[in-house]
Amino acid sequence: MVYKVLIADDEPLILKNLTQIIDWPALNCTVAGTAQNGHEALAILEKIQMDIILTDISMPGMTGIDLLKKIQTLPYKPITLLISGYDDFEYAREGIKNNALDYILKPIDYDELQECIERAVGQLDQQKRSESEYEKFQIYELMTTEKTDPEIPNKVGSYLAIALKSYEKNLESIIQRLHDKLYVYRMSDEEVIIVLTSPHDSIKEYALDLAQQIISNVSQKCVVSIGEHVDCLMDVKKSVNHAREWLKFDAFTKSTIITDELIKQEYKPKHTAADQMDEAIAYIKNHFEQDLGMEQVAEKVGLSVSYFSHLFKQRTGVTFLEYLTNVRVDYACLFLQNLELKTYEIALKVGYTDQRYFSQVFKKKMKKTPSEYRKMFK
Repeated sequence: MVYKVLIADDEPLILKNLTQIIDWPALNCTVAGTAQNGHEALAILEKIQMDIILTDISMPGMTGIDLLKKIQTLPYKPITLLISGYDDFEYAREGIKNNALDYILKPIDYDELQECIERAVGQLDQQKRSESEYEKFQIYELMTTEKTDPEIPNKVGSYLAIALKSYEKNLESIIQRLHDKLYVYRMSDEEVIIVLTSPHDSIKEYALDLAQQIISNVSQKCVVSIGEHVDCLMDVKKSVNHAREWLKFDAFTKSTIITDELIKQEYKPKHTAADQMDEAIAYIKNHFEQDLGMEQVAEKVGLSVSYFSHLFKQRTGVTFLEYLTNVRVDYACLFLQNLELKTYEIALKVGYTDQRYFSQVFKKKMKKTPSEYRKMFK
C-alpha cells in the first residue's frame, strides 16, 4: 500500500524542497497534496484521507498546532510530524500532547526528517497489520458463528468470498504467494475460503483473475466458485454462503470456475412453445418491412419449418403469410391515413418492392385500392 502525504508550509521554497528532496516513492509514499496554511490543509483533509501530515507550526490563519487539534476531530487521524523554526520546548510539548509523532526544527536536517518519516511509515505498517489481523478474526467469527462484537462498527467496503475445493496440501501458501493481502481460511481437508477486500469496483474481475492464477498454479484438481459482492463487513457471510452454494454445482458442470453468470447460462430455462411463438410474432412486427420468409423466422426461434408452421397457426389462427400480410397492410393503412407518401413509397416501407402486387394485396384485404382508402381520410 502506498501512503498518502500532505505537506503544509507557508514558505514556498520549503514546500518545494519537502516535496522534491525526500525520496517519497522509496518510502512507499506519495505527496497527495500541499497547502500554504492550516485552512487549506484542513480543506484537503476533509476531502482526501491522508496517512501522514508534515506541517509547519507557524502559519498564518491557522497554526500547525491548531490544525493538529482539528485533526483529532476527524474520523480518520493521520500521523502528524511538526516543523518549526522556533526552538521552543512548549511548542514541542503542545504538539506531542495533541498526538504529533515528532517535532523537527528548521533549518531542516533532511536525514533526520527521513528517519521520522520512516518511523511514521513503520507505525502505519504495524497499524495496518493489526487492523488486518483483527478483521481476519472478525470475518472468521462471522463465517462460523452468528455472534458479532456490538462495539465493532460495521465497516463499509467491497468484500467478496471465493470457495475452493481441492486436496492440494499447500493450497494456502500457494494462494498467499500469489496475493499476500487476502484472508485465507482452511475450513476442511478439501475446502478453503478466501475473502477479498478492495476499495475498487473491479473486485469481481480481481476475483476471476485470482481464481485463474490459483488453478494454473496447483497440481491437484481445483474447483473455484465466486460469491456475490457485498458492501460491508457484516454481510461477508452472505458472500461466503453464496460461494459455497455455487460450489455444489461442481458435479453438474465441467467448468473449474463457477460463477452465478455461468450457472444462469447453463441452467437457463428452455423456451416453451408459447414463448417461441411470442418471440416469432415480435420478430415479425419488428422486421415486416424486410424480405421476410417463414424459414428465416423458424430458424430465429430454433424450430423446424414444419413444426413452426403448425405452432404458428395454432397460436394465431392464420398462416405465417396471412399474418405477415395483415401486419404489412395494417401499417400501410396507418401510413395512408397520416403521411403524404406515394403508393410505391408506402409499398417499399411495408416490405413490397412491386407496387402493383402491393395494391392487389391491399385491395384484397381492405376491399379498396390504396388511393381509395386514402380518400376516406381527406
